[in-house]
Amino acid sequence: MRILEERNILNAVQRLCELHKKSQDVPVTIALCSAAGECIFLLKMQNAPQLSYEIAINKAKTSAVMKVTTRAFHERLIREQLSIADFCGSGTTGLVGGVPILLDNVIYGGIGISGCKPERDEELAFALLSYLAEKTE
Repeated sequence: MRILEERNILNAVQRLCELHKKSQDVPVTIALCSAAGECIFLLKMQNAPQLSYEIAINKAKTSAVMKVTTRAFHERLIREQLSIADFCGSGTTGLVGGVPILLDNVIYGGIGISGCKPERDEELAFALLSYLAEKTE
């Protein structure tokens, strides 16, 4: 599957950037991680908040390694009264805006978006996931 090939990533990110530019939202940082949680792609849009850089990476990493959205992970932390420290992983976050790249029950990696409000970050991450999946068919 070509989902994480360079050309596919670049095409999908370009489409997402065009969509995001039309919305006139604040600039964001976009990160993709491998299934092992290694950052394989990072784009910080001009004027995106500096803090968004690390947050986007951590959202992508958490989604890849935990195989769930960061929203679902956040809800689990609350439901089970857990702390991030319980997971002993540096870079683990419950901030909304991370989605796993999970197709046909196979984890390929994770996407993290940071810079907007959490709900918008998550919408953009799901949009990028759909663009990545389109290119593989």
